[in-house]
Amino acid sequence: MDPVRHSVRALLFDGEELVLFRRDKAGREPYWITPGGGIEKTDASPEAALRRELEEELGATAGPVVPVFSRVEPGYRSTVYVARLVEMDLSRRNEHDNSGHEIQRIHPEDVGTVNFVPAELREFVIENAAVLPSLVDARRRYRPVVDVHVLLFDGDRVLLGLRHDTGYADGEWGAMPSGHLDEGESVLAAGAREAREELGIEVGELDVVHVMHHRNPGCASRIGFFLVARSWSGTPINAEPDKCEKIAWFPVSELPANTLPAVVAGIQAQGGFSLHGWERPELAELRDEAARSKCEELTVAVLAAVDGGVLMISDAENDRLPSTIVRPGESLEQAIARLHPGPPSYAGAADYVSSTGVTGRRFVFTVTPPPDSVPKGLRMPARDRALIESW
Repeated sequence: MDPVRHSVRALLFDGEELVLFRRDKAGREPYWITPGGGIEKTDASPEAALRRELEEELGATAGPVVPVFSRVEPGYRSTVYVARLVEMDLSRRNEHDNSGHEIQRIHPEDVGTVNFVPAELREFVIENAAVLPSLVDARRRYRPVVDVHVLLFDGDRVLLGLRHDTGYADGEWGAMPSGHLDEGESVLAAGAREAREELGIEVGELDVVHVMHHRNPGCASRIGFFLVARSWSGTPINAEPDKCEKIAWFPVSELPANTLPAVVAGIQAQGGFSLHGWERPELAELRDEAARSKCEELTVAVLAAVDGGVLMISDAENDRLPSTIVRPGESLEQAIARLHPGPPSYAGAADYVSSTGVTGRRFVFTVTPPPDSVPKGLRMPARDRALIESW
């Protein structure tokens, strides 16, 4: 039996538009296709194959990918993913022949106006044009993660847990118990559930003592509820040692230096509501947060004004901001200085996965005052265009 050929393709969103290829072949009507190609034996997974194809065809990196469509024929299978473009540098392409391979951007609702193939995918995109971007873009309708922190006090001491093997902020202390609100669950019910699961205790009445709208430096925002348990039954134990190395009591005035900053602010808050992390972050904060998020690679790009215009690298097909990967042992400041001198100020960030499967975070910094005017018709990802326009 012949092996089944498996290809992967991307509905790659750049802002509101899909990045497509227009193909022109002799004797055939022009047609539009998504970037992608066949899975090779050296690819670790279908997703790895997709990211390799994006690199080869577009010099592109993308954020998280979501499979949304499959097409199966005898001896052939195609899986289509939705993804959002983070960065594109066409000079990185290693496709040998890009002739008749024009890059175009088309709104998904306009796919029906062109010869988009295959027809099954064309109909799928038309039917789901309003939904597809929301799968990879939280900005469409804000649905924040809701954190629920239960504070247990013993006199002037509060109980904390040392995070372990969770994938985020491991080796730092957090409120104990704490967790995320589940769908259909009240904040109070979530607090009681977390106390039961993480500490093996039953809490009495819970009071909401503080609400925080928190944003991690260079990352997404979330809502945090801080609850105080008036009483509890049982003795707190570390009931989830796979996620928590140990639990301990600490005086509120002497919390460990490696306590999550938002947790410190929530414990020390005096009731009501607060914003935390919304001020422009320092470079050290950005790097610390990237480490908490287990980013294996950091990239920096700069917004700089030169001779009244925006500093860009341009070729016949696209424009891009100067950018570089931070070298081992190099600080963010040093990497930025390699691109352009000037005091850096954080402008934005996006997470990505490289073609080799490395998880990374790309930061953009302003290093000069804005230019006299912003050029029109920039041929770069919408995310960067938006940063330039808001500079």
